[in-house]
Amino acid sequence: MSEYIDYLEMLFDSGENRDIFDKKIAELFPAIIYVFDVEQKRLKFINKKVSDFLGFTYEDIREGNLDTLIFKDDQQLVQQELEKFYTLQNNDSYAYNCRLNHKQGHWRHFRTLGSVLRRKEDGHAASILFIAQDITDQLKSEEEIKAVQELFDETEELLQLGSWSYDIVKKTIHWTNGLYKLFEYTRAELPVITREFYYELISPDDRAGLEAAIKNAYESRSGFEYEYEVITKNKNHKIVSTKAKVVTDAGGTPSKLVGMTRDVTPFRNFERDRERSIRELNRSNRELEEFAYVASHDLQEPLRKISTFGERLQAKFSETLGKEGALYLERILASTENMRILIDNLLEFSRTTRSSRAFEKVDLNTVIATVKMDLELKIEENNAQIIITSLPKIEAVPSEMKQLFNNLLSNSIKFKKPDVDPVIEIGTEKIGKQEKEKHHLPADKEFFKIHIKDNGIGFEEEYAERIFQIFQRLHGKAEYPGSGIGLAICKKIADNHGGVMYAEGKLGAGATFILILPEKQS
Repeated sequence: MSEYIDYLEMLFDSGENRDIFDKKIAELFPAIIYVFDVEQKRLKFINKKVSDFLGFTYEDIREGNLDTLIFKDDQQLVQQELEKFYTLQNNDSYAYNCRLNHKQGHWRHFRTLGSVLRRKEDGHAASILFIAQDITDQLKSEEEIKAVQELFDETEELLQLGSWSYDIVKKTIHWTNGLYKLFEYTRAELPVITREFYYELISPDDRAGLEAAIKNAYESRSGFEYEYEVITKNKNHKIVSTKAKVVTDAGGTPSKLVGMTRDVTPFRNFERDRERSIRELNRSNRELEEFAYVASHDLQEPLRKISTFGERLQAKFSETLGKEGALYLERILASTENMRILIDNLLEFSRTTRSSRAFEKVDLNTVIATVKMDLELKIEENNAQIIITSLPKIEAVPSEMKQLFNNLLSNSIKFKKPDVDPVIEIGTEKIGKQEKEKHHLPADKEFFKIHIKDNGIGFEEEYAERIFQIFQRLHGKAEYPGSGIGLAICKKIADNHGGVMYAEGKLGAGATFILILPEKQS
């Protein structure tokens, strides 16, 4: 802009060119041009561009005070800056930034460049020529660029990655801030990064593999992805994953390699810990399952003998035993039957856990119909009413679905209120995003929520989780017979199908068992 100053000074100093200056220069320069009289502290001249930039008419401002233009919060700043112009030597110039008022009430940023136009006989400035250029949009662009850069840096830090580019000819590497943080260096420490230096950061065991991946990318003019170990400035070992693309010149020769490198150490550590935990959990589960199966199976034989010899004793010696002895024997046989049921249920729970789970398309309406037939006698004896709305078709293990609904319907009938006929309602609906998140279910699958609601005795809310635990009972065996395994089997079946099961209830007001099952397994 200094060449504009020289040109304007020449025109303004020439009286014969004053009209040219007044009429033409305003059209020529995309800026506000004004002359400030140092002694009078007033504007001596201003071009008509002030109307375009600030909305003031030529008459509004031509003879006005400079403060009319300057935004109030910047007036002291401008006064301080003007002092610097008074001491300028020869044709030196000086520039500063400030805000200028717009007639409509707002303001805009300007970059003002000035130089002494005339001097008094003692050499002090008499008038100063200024050119003010609107830099509002430029500053906004700079602010946007700064904001984008800050967002980029924050994103890199959050994702623990950094971007880079490698100049194949110069063999130098440019890092973003994210990579400096990843390798624990500062830009001041590493103003220039060479290929050799970077390779020193890589574990010796991984250098050849990375080199081979890069070479293959050059030859194929494509890219590569490679995971390797690095050692940071502070001797920390990290596992990083690099993904890069080859950039070629006009002749098709590789000229640059650009990519991103991410610290995947936490993920790999988590995966290793998870795999170790899964292996340990599977081992523990297998041992427990095998123990439950073997123990239950081995208990069957002595139990059969107790039952057999007890029945023979009852048949042959009931009169000899007398009334009291017969009562004791009857209790032994009843306990033996309870033990047999418990062992059968325990074996069933073990088989459910060990199931190979061959999934197929299952119509739950058909499953419920089959279960109703199996429970026909129990339904008639208790005058139970089962109300069913249309149920979905899902991928499931048919035998497990049958067992699941058999247990749930039997449970609702068993825990009916005295002198009240059981009414069981079964309905279904699809669940949405919020409920998937609530139960930590995958968002890319469709799930059905199935309600099994009864009007039975219910339970207190504090027992909503306990009732699904194996051998847990809320009532005595004399009042409500059973082993305490049925609901645990139901929960295990729901887990096997990648679903969720829970219960809601109120003492004396019935219970609702909720099943959430996926439509498809894959």
